[in-house]
Amino acid sequence: MNNSIKSLRQVLLCMLMLICASIHAQDRSAPGFVLTGNISGAQDGARVVLVDIEGQKIIDSALTQNGAFTLKGHVTEPTGCWIQCAGEYAIVQVENVAMTFKSPLKAMKLNYTAQGGREQSLQNELNNLQRSYESTYTSALDSLNNKLYGSKEERARLIKIFNEAQDTYSDIYVAFGRRHIDSYLGLDIVYRNRKLISKDSVMLLYNNLPETLKKTAKANALKIYASERLAQIGEQFTDFEVRSIQGEPFKLSDLKGKYIYLAFGSLYCGPCRKENKEIAKIYGTLRKQMNIVNFSLDLNRNDWEAAAREDGIVWYNVSDMMGTTGKIKTLYDVQGMPTSFLIDPKGVIIERFDGYQEENIKKITSIVLKKE
Repeated sequence: MNNSIKSLRQVLLCMLMLICASIHAQDRSAPGFVLTGNISGAQDGARVVLVDIEGQKIIDSALTQNGAFTLKGHVTEPTGCWIQCAGEYAIVQVENVAMTFKSPLKAMKLNYTAQGGREQSLQNELNNLQRSYESTYTSALDSLNNKLYGSKEERARLIKIFNEAQDTYSDIYVAFGRRHIDSYLGLDIVYRNRKLISKDSVMLLYNNLPETLKKTAKANALKIYASERLAQIGEQFTDFEVRSIQGEPFKLSDLKGKYIYLAFGSLYCGPCRKENKEIAKIYGTLRKQMNIVNFSLDLNRNDWEAAAREDGIVWYNVSDMMGTTGKIKTLYDVQGMPTSFLIDPKGVIIERFDGYQEENIKKITSIVLKKE
């Protein structure tokens, strides 16, 4: 009996040692990042926030002391992030390595320097190619917004400078993404600018991705975009099944028989929020002839619910909780926000709106009420 107990203890001890060794090995194989930085011009106690852009979440934050700060955390894959402080920001590529960041507070996005892993090195290379053009169009835009011109000719010259610099900036961006498609940064650029690239080229770029990148949600969305039929004006809408904000099942085709206004947006999209509030004002006028469906691209359910309450949304409010790389959003060819569709009672898409303008609501109201 004593020998049996002793044997059992030895087995349990061995198992405990194996578990501890496994945990230790996992810790060593999955280290986090430490980002040490300095923002000159920042007041003591200024909050620095590191935000996962795609994941829509704060990874870490810190308070400055003599401009210095330290951010720590762990990312599951190289991640594009904002470093934000006092209304200024810069984009960095965070990997689980030691990183450094240095910048003046003013115009941080144009003046920062950062060091880290391979992805940040690529970001630095891209910054060097783009910054002169970004500075040019930023300066021209500032002059236009503040009316720092003395004549129509000067205003026209500033507009030309802005457009040419921004176009060149964009061309450099897309070309860089295509050239570095074997990186997370390159994949992100191509995905965000897929509409500027032919579908055949997009598919070729996808096929050239390393296997590790092909497994990502963004790569899968890119494949869907290039290989499947996308929703378009003049054709039947693409049906989908998701959940409402109340957690109830929702199917778009259940709404056929009335007009449908389908709007893709997010808590973080200012024009989307403005459109919600404008629709709330006229919802009572349109509800008999049209169903309104907000499709949220938010990932944080609490934030989604809070925004819905604040905007007065009492119509259909749904999501697949897949963020900006979900299949439904991709099949509707949504690249910017808001993107909206007006669907007639037979299920045919008759209008598409990219961005929000007051004329959008007026046009929808005119179509729906005139064909009552």
